[in-house]
Amino acid sequence: MQNQRIKLMQRNSIVLMALALITLSTLPAAPARAVEQEGGVRLMVGVPRGEFDDSLDNESFGVELHYGVRPATGWTFGVGGNIMSYGSESRRYSHPLVDDYEIETSNNMAAGFLFAQWRPLQGAVQPYLEARAGLRYLWTESKIKDDDWWDWDEEVARKTNFDDSATFYGGSVGMLIQLKDSDQGRKQPGVFLDAKVSLVQGGEAEYLAEGDIEIVNDRPVFEPRKSNTDMTTYQLGVVLTF
Repeated sequence: MQNQRIKLMQRNSIVLMALALITLSTLPAAPARAVEQEGGVRLMVGVPRGEFDDSLDNESFGVELHYGVRPATGWTFGVGGNIMSYGSESRRYSHPLVDDYEIETSNNMAAGFLFAQWRPLQGAVQPYLEARAGLRYLWTESKIKDDDWWDWDEEVARKTNFDDSATFYGGSVGMLIQLKDSDQGRKQPGVFLDAKVSLVQGGEAEYLAEGDIEIVNDRPVFEPRKSNTDMTTYQLGVVLTF
């Protein structure tokens, strides 16, 4: 009797499973979710921290770009890059056989990075947390410009005097504020105001700053500085979503 009851329960279970499979097979398939994309551009101000601040003591200004994809709600992964200038100086020279000319020296840094961003809220206001890691390149270059007023800013020659690189990692806190909703039918992107603050831990690098190049007996003498490259950056820009 017990065995018959067990066999009956097994048979009923098999029938129910078969009915469930048949029912699921007749349901319409859910449409595949399109992977959302975005691109952004921001103006940025970089403030050195720690020994980088002690050594440099100068803010940097530049621009940052990024491209990201959103494979799941709340998560964005992508790549980005930025370029900043942290100082420049000019020297004017005269020579009896040529026109007056000017040598302009600039100190710059550029970075490429990967990032992951988490947005817990969806809507008109979207706060987020971001993690990033990448490589920063620092370089100092000089260029000769013609000093004639009718040939203003004519570049004659350019040379990189000193360069180095360092890895970095860090995190950001930011907020997206919706300015315009996307319209897929008209292929119009959504527009967001993007504001963020990033803390970056940078590796050790050698670099030049203002006043670190002297001309001795017509030859340049470099006095590089060396430190970690920690920074805080403040950014404001626009993000387009597709």
